[in-house]
Order: sequence, then C-alpha cells, then structure tokens
Amino acid sequence: MSTTSICPCDAANPDPITNLPGLPQIAYRAGDFNSFRRALLTPLLADPGQPPLEQALTTWQSGVGADPSVVDLAVMMVEWWAYLSDILTFYNERIANEDYLRTAALPETPGELIELLGYRPRPAIAATGTLAALLAPSVLPGQTVTLPKGLQFQSKPGPGGTPQTFELSSATPIAQPDQVPAVPPPNLIADLGDSFVYSPFQLSVAVEARKLMKAKAGGGHSPSPVHQSSWANYAVLLQGSVTSLSNGAALLLGTLDAIVAPTLITLTAPPAVQTVAGGKQTVITFTSADAPPAMTASNARLQKANQSAALWTVNGKAFNATSEVIQLATLARQIRPNDYLVFAAPGLTPQLAQVQSTTDKMGDASSAGSPTTVSAGGTGKPTPVPVLHTQLTLTSASSPSLNTWLASAGAAAVSVLFGWVDAGVLVDQPQAPWDGVSSSLTPVQPAHFPSGNSIPVLLADSLGNGQQALATVASDGSLSLNWPSTTPVPLTPGLQAPIEVYYNLVPVSCGKTIANEILGSGDATQAGQSFKLSKSPVTYLATGSSFASTITITVNGLPWTEVASFYGQSANAQVFVTREDASQNTWVDFGDGINGARLTTGTNNVVATYRIGGGAASPPAGKLTVIAQSYPGLQSVVNPVAVAGGSDPDPAGLLKQYAPRSVLAFGRAVSVFDFEALAAQASGVTMASATWSWDAVNLRASVTVYVAGQPNVAASVQTLLAAAGDPNRPVNVLPATEVPVSLTLGLITTPGMDTTAIQTAVQTALCDPTSGLFSPAGIAIGQGLFDSVIEAACLVVPGVVAIKSLQFSINGVVDALPLHSPGEGAYFSLDPGDFFPSSEVAAND
Repeated sequence: MSTTSICPCDAANPDPITNLPGLPQIAYRAGDFNSFRRALLTPLLADPGQPPLEQALTTWQSGVGADPSVVDLAVMMVEWWAYLSDILTFYNERIANEDYLRTAALPETPGELIELLGYRPRPAIAATGTLAALLAPSVLPGQTVTLPKGLQFQSKPGPGGTPQTFELSSATPIAQPDQVPAVPPPNLIADLGDSFVYSPFQLSVAVEARKLMKAKAGGGHSPSPVHQSSWANYAVLLQGSVTSLSNGAALLLGTLDAIVAPTLITLTAPPAVQTVAGGKQTVITFTSADAPPAMTASNARLQKANQSAALWTVNGKAFNATSEVIQLATLARQIRPNDYLVFAAPGLTPQLAQVQSTTDKMGDASSAGSPTTVSAGGTGKPTPVPVLHTQLTLTSASSPSLNTWLASAGAAAVSVLFGWVDAGVLVDQPQAPWDGVSSSLTPVQPAHFPSGNSIPVLLADSLGNGQQALATVASDGSLSLNWPSTTPVPLTPGLQAPIEVYYNLVPVSCGKTIANEILGSGDATQAGQSFKLSKSPVTYLATGSSFASTITITVNGLPWTEVASFYGQSANAQVFVTREDASQNTWVDFGDGINGARLTTGTNNVVATYRIGGGAASPPAGKLTVIAQSYPGLQSVVNPVAVAGGSDPDPAGLLKQYAPRSVLAFGRAVSVFDFEALAAQASGVTMASATWSWDAVNLRASVTVYVAGQPNVAASVQTLLAAAGDPNRPVNVLPATEVPVSLTLGLITTPGMDTTAIQTAVQTALCDPTSGLFSPAGIAIGQGLFDSVIEAACLVVPGVVAIKSLQFSINGVVDALPLHSPGEGAYFSLDPGDFFPSSEVAAND
C-alpha cells in the first residue's frame, strides 16, 4: 500500500497536545475523526527492508483498477472506528475539564467540586421588608388586634408572572390610628433657584427677574457694598389681582407680631396676574439682600409705603457723620419710635432703618441758616426762614451701612418711605413635592398624630412614592422625622402632598411555610443518614453578614438544632447540617455517632418544617397588597416602600473565584485575597475587591475593601472583617461606586438571520445579570475593560460576523481610548436601556 495520500480529504497530522497554564480549557484529545481515519488507513511500517506489519491493508487500494465494493466497505469500516474513537476522546476531554474548577463548563460542576473543599455556596436569600396594616372599621379606638406569626401575604404579579408569598416574621399587635393624613408645613416664599415647580408664566417672570439683577450688577450704579454678593431671587403670591405695585418698588415682608425686623425686598418685575382654580392670584417676584425667614401666609404681611418725605437739602446737613440723626425737609408726625423706614435713591439698593426717637425741630431754610436752629437776622445776613420739620434718631443697628449709602446717594436724591400699609393678602405657595429637608409634617385636621418618640412609620404620597422613617411628635402637634442613614436627603423623588403616615408596621419576609413534612425514618444502626426536602428552594434569611435557614427538624417530636458543621460536636449532640446540591435541592444530614448523634430509630419520625422561596426578584412598591389568609380585624395592607435584600445563589463564575480563596483563608484574613474572599461571602454582597492602602496617621499598612450589593451592606462587612482580620491592621470597608455606561454597537450579521433576535442575544451576552459581561460574574470592581473584550463577547453570539463600530460612553461622555478604566473602588454597569445596537447584513461574496 502506498504511504503517500490515502484520500484527498484526509487531514494533516494533528498538532501535539500542549496545555499552557491559566487556560480556560484543557486539551486532552488523542485525536479526532480525521486523525483516527488517517491512522487506520496508514499501515504501520516495520524495520527498514522488512514488509509492513499490517499486511492486510496492502490490498486496500483506492487507485485505478481497485474493486469499488471492497474499497467502499473497507473505508466505511475504518470510518466507523474513527467515528467511535472521535466520540470517546471528545467525552474523555470533557470529563477531564469537568475535573478541575477553572475549566469546568457545566453549571452544576463547580458546586460539586467545592464540596471537597468544605466551602458552602451562598444560597438564595429571601427579600425582607415592612408592610403597613390597616384595621377594619369594626376595630374601635383602644382595641388591639394581634396578627400571628406566619400570616401570609401575596404580591400582584405582572403579565405572565406568578405571585410571591411573604409571611409575617413575628406576632405583631396593631391598633388605631393606623394612618394619619399629613402635609408639609406651608411655605410662603419660593426660592426661584430651588426645586419649586412654576407655571410657564411664573418661570418667565423669574427669568426676567434674573436678567434685571444682572443688569443692575453691571450698570452705572452697583448695589450696596455690604450686600452686593448675597442677593437672591424669590417670589410670593397675593390673593386676587394686585396691580398697584410697580417694578423696582421697595416693600417690607415681615411677621404679623413684628417680633423680628421685616425683610426689605425690591420688586424685579411688575406684578403678574394669573388665573388659578377659584379665581386669580398675583405673582410678586423680588430680590432681597438677606434671605427672608420661613413664614406662612397666616403669620406674615407684605407692606408698601403710602407716604414719603425728602431730606433737608437747603443748607447744613441732612444727616450727621454716623447717620444716626436724620433731618427731614417737612414735618412727619406719622413716624413714631420703633417704626421702620426705607431710604431709596435712583440706581441704589434701598436701605432699611428703624426709628429710635422723633423730635419736632424749627430749622432755618435760609442760605445762612441751620436745619436745627433759626438764625437771627442782621446786617449782611439773610432773612431767617423758619421751617418746622421732623428730626429722626435711628437705632445704632441701622447706621453703619446707611452712612456710606447716604454719602453716595446725596441728600437731594433720597426719599424716605414710611406709612406702611398692607399691599394685599398673602397666599401660601402651591404645595411642591416635599424634599424632606424640613423633616416635619402637619396633620390634616381633625386628625392628629399619636404621641411618642422614634416611632417607626411608613410614608406614602399621592403618587405612590414611599419612604421609611422614625417619627417623633413635637409639642405643637407636628411630626418630626428622622431619616435612616441609607436615605439620601433631599428626597428623590420628593413626596407629593397629601402624605399618608402609616403606623401599624408589620415585618415580612419572602417564603411560604411547608409544615410537618415527613422526611423518613430514623435508624440508629446507620451513620450519617441524609434526607432531601421535597420542595425547593429553601428560604434563607440574612443575619448580619451571614445567613440562616428556616428549617426546623423534630425527631420523635423533639427538636434538633441546626449547626454549620459537625466538627467539634459531641457524640450525643442532637444536631443536623443542611446543604444544597447543584440543582438547589436542600439536604438534611445527621451525625455518625462520633461527631453528632445518630438518629433515633422510628417510623416516619423525622419531620421538617421549613419555608420555600427567595432570590433577587421581588415585587415593586405597591404590589405586595394581597392578604392570602384573611384575619379578623385586618382590612388591608399597603407597601409604599418596596421589599429588598433578596439575592440569587452564587453563580458558577463566583464559585470558581472565591471558593479556593476561602479555603486558603480558613476563616481569618491575612492577605488582601483573604479579605476579598470573606467579604464576597457576606450576605447581600454581589462583588468585592480588596487592596492595600497606607494609613498615613499611624504609619502602617491598612486594607481597603470595596463592596457592592444591597444598601448599607458595607456596615455588616466591616463587622465581619474586623473579627476575622489582624486587630493591628485597620480595615476600611467602603461601598463601591457604580459607573453607568452606554454602549453603541454596529453589528455585521449573517444574511438570512433575524437581526432583531441577534441584537437581543447580544444584549443578553452583555447585560444579563447572571452571565453577562457587565454582571458581577463578568466584571470586577476596579477592572478595566478593553474594546476587544466587548467585541469578543459579541462575536460568540450566533449570527454576528463582525463588529463594525463601537462607542463606549461614561456618564454621557464618549471614551475613545481602547481601554476603559472605572477607577479604584468603582465598577462599570450597563443597563439594557443604555445599549444601542444597529445591524448591517454581511455581503454575499
């Protein structure tokens, strides 16, 4: 037989197997179909000069003159063996890969392998939250209804979804009042720079006011040097149509009791009349050198001057060097001690002053006279012109800036405004969304808040937005709120009045009870009996940085205790251990009589009660409102604040990363990898990253750990790591910063394939919360991302031929570099709504 070409389709000899370190797959195949076929068709050669060892194959000729039937049958038999060998070597390679944690591809394999390490993957954790219970009308004030532990509530699922069951975590008494309607304190003054929502008309007034302020600041006359940098723009509302005020008018805005000095304001636009429900109202837009105090329409007044007077200008001085004594040109007996005056001059900021005393003075208006005395006539002297006028002595608090102002204005240009009368009836501003900064609410009469300090409450506004807080009733009946540390203030979004304050709060957690399930029969002759629970997944609840199951076991009616491990347990300790298999089925294991007691012999005497349900998916706010089991006195429940805290089981990718590190840690942290592994195991943590840092104060190394996951999870991880680490090495746990990105991709796709389906598959490859490139399993805290990595994740999607274009944007700014870095303690995230793919069908060549 010729040893040249056996068949034109035969492949060349396969490359030798080479496995470099760190590869995600092991090459373990001795050959494939082509190589086995070639080997079978090639005779083995003996020593030089000797005939081939496989003499039978020498008659199998595929050339001219060969018997086709014999050749076809022979080649077919060889190909059968090559086919079988190909299959056997394929599965041998797969088995070899599944034997190692790094190269395992099946989702259940990592969980099975890490059992050998003693590492327990984190199971699905149930969401927890708080509902507000509303009493039936039959429950009278003073009566109490106690809701039992385990009372069930269900969510209202969306289309195609299934309801989730939540249970009451502990017996909870409820009583009247169950809810109190409330509103934020009324607000008279609107700061045109805050979050107040104006109508387009009011907004145009504000814009014109700002233009006027800029014109004043840049014009020929600048505002008073004392207040030049502190001017702000505000607005108040007057009832009805008020058109008697003019642009630039100086008014006084103060309280009815006049305990504090009024605020001098200057109109920046003519009054703007608008139509509202119930009639008309007038918008008064103004500036003020000082921020007006908080006031309401019920205790405030807006006043305008109905009289004015000029200063003495004929001779002498209208004011002294300190501006405490002012000479008017006329008699103004309407001005009394403690009255407020406004000094106005064209182009200058009006000035407010208070009168200490008034005196009638006879002055001489002749050129040689005095504003305070009448000079005697005589040779060469003008004839006296006696003028009775008013002399004002101002309080010392009025004079410092006024002296400079009067000197700048000149007496002839100054008008003294007095005789203050109401400019109209003030109206409180329309209720804007409450940002929580004032942190107080007023009950809607005739309701009132029940007295008490630090009472947990839920708040719900008219739009369905909710918040949780601790409430304390003040002496005036208002409610003072203390926000949790995880609640950012100002509230986003704000709460729109009216706001319901709910008092009867009941704690709930996801999961449905499976009661008294018979696991099987105990047998004292068997060591280490094990039983599988019939329902899954079992509910686990977060306990600080760890978690606990809801499983209780009785043997012959007596309770046994769940422990984390049999290690160190005595031979008669009635304990059990739980574990999950790769399919998330839960098993209950018992002792062997050496570490933990064996089960007592009996028939169906091992009974379990547990709950099922958990995971990251949880109902949004307002959807957990169905009472699955009616209870006397309970009318309904509401959940304005969504339940939270649930998490899915650890994915295979995280198991590969953290399981080996946890074994090396042995429950204590020495290296940064130990800190990272222990932090990643904490309940509520989805990602963790640790790095060395320098404590400049104590001149020593420290560790900074960044964690991502549930809100406020950093606090529980801090406690965990402080107990596991070296007390002489400080550990600082910080929440990682999420950096949202947007991604625009141009895809070239295979002709004839559904481009929409391809784009959806690419989105899944990038954004899937479990397996996507931007998921916790696909990207780490502080990890940079190359464009080529994104492209590689897209190219594995069937139908994607190439990537034509890629645009990566961080916070709306395009990052044109090929490597994108989030920075230390930060990580990239890609929301499906921020992914913008386009497709172009590849040309057929």
